[in-house]
Amino acid sequence: MAPTTQAHFRLRKTTMDKLRLALDASAHRSMAALADDILDQALDKMLADEPAFNPADALRGMRRNG
Repeated sequence: MAPTTQAHFRLRKTTMDKLRLALDASAHRSMAALADDILDQALDKMLADEPAFNPADALRGMRRNG
């Protein structure tokens, strides 16, 4: 088992609803494990597509929802 670090995130209600739906259709035993896999895969893809990824630039111009 990979080492883990506890983290607390505030998520939009719509994000939580999507996680619940995805959890129902997945083999994951917890929402935390599912969210970890989703974040890990998405970040790997994001960094592969844009190795010099700058989170501040990515968020600039986005409207905050929630």
